[in-house]
Amino acid sequence: MAFNIPPKAFLSFSKKQVVDTLWRIAGQIEQSLESQTKTQKNIQSLNLYLDTLANHIQPEVAKLSLEIKEMAPFDQLENLQKTLMLLERLNQMDLRDDQFLISTEDTEYKKVKVSQEVHIILDNLRSSFNVGSLIRSAEALGAVKLHLCGYTATPDNAKTAKSALGADFWVEWTYWENTHDCIKKLKEEGLTLYAFETAKEAITLHEIEPQYPCALLLGNERYGVSEGTLSLVDHLISIPLKGRKNSLNVAVCGAIGMHHFLAKL
Repeated sequence: MAFNIPPKAFLSFSKKQVVDTLWRIAGQIEQSLESQTKTQKNIQSLNLYLDTLANHIQPEVAKLSLEIKEMAPFDQLENLQKTLMLLERLNQMDLRDDQFLISTEDTEYKKVKVSQEVHIILDNLRSSFNVGSLIRSAEALGAVKLHLCGYTATPDNAKTAKSALGADFWVEWTYWENTHDCIKKLKEEGLTLYAFETAKEAITLHEIEPQYPCALLLGNERYGVSEGTLSLVDHLISIPLKGRKNSLNVAVCGAIGMHHFLAKL
């Protein structure tokens, strides 16, 4: 998207409008770095607006324009990142993974054979962003399938798909209305069931010698795994913590657990 705002009109913008527009232009530069023509065109736009803002009626906006100009040249990634971070802080932005430009390309997809299967069960997760993050971790670490249960969002949800960053196309997943049905089916197929929970009787992750094939169960962000569901699994696992907080974000917990079970394969 090109910015066709007349430079003089820019002088009437509030500080918030200025910061937001400059951030969008800098973001376009970041997205176009592989094309020198597009990059230079976007840099010209940014420099034009910065020169105009030096005459802004608000001294703090004029000062900001000079501060950003000192970060040039903007076709150097380090300088561009400093500019973006400054504007993001001023805009009080809290970015998600899907809003970042990924600096490494995805590897060519090849179906990797693992010696033993590891499945992931998500039991009534509330956050679509957590679900997307877990899908991404499962694909990257080599889980064979995700089982999305209850009101856990699926990749059909736009927010889940965005946070999964396309990983949902490369790892198999299925939806279950009832978590118990999912567990019973997997146990019939010979899988050992492990649930992550901060229960007193849980075995720490370091003490576990994984039995394959298996499934790792992660519960609701606030309430964890219900007692009825816990009664169906074979083992309870906890991740030993050293701080005052006694729990981790479910997506973080899942990634740690997956790495422990899948790094051995």
